[in-house]
Amino acid sequence: MTRRNIYFKEKTEREVLELVQIEIQNGATHGDVNFSSVVNELVNIGLMVKKHQGEGNSFDQEGFNKDLMRKVSGTREGISIMMAMLSEMYLHSRGENSNEKLEELLDRNLSGMSSAEDRAETKHFVDKESHE
Repeated sequence: MTRRNIYFKEKTEREVLELVQIEIQNGATHGDVNFSSVVNELVNIGLMVKKHQGEGNSFDQEGFNKDLMRKVSGTREGISIMMAMLSEMYLHSRGENSNEKLEELLDRNLSGMSSAEDRAETKHFVDKESHE
């Protein structure tokens, strides 16, 4: 990672610090989230928005959504691959090299990941049907 010294307006700094505090209150550790990680995430989002901002400052929502879906699905796929590798390594270290044990552990882990995604969705998004 490259290190850059940049200056922030006080209001911007306060808002970033508030985002960090919200994540910590939601269970993140200082190792999971910090000022630098939040700013990096916001800059990445801003760059995606800027990339899809065409001439005349109109926003290409469809292109943005496609980019976002590509990044999210790629991240999920990468996490699934890492989870499979770690599960296999875990079972191998315990001397349990059967395919049945691996399938069982992977099923449990992937189900846990899907449940975590569902919980995050209900935590971060408002259900339109319940507000109509």
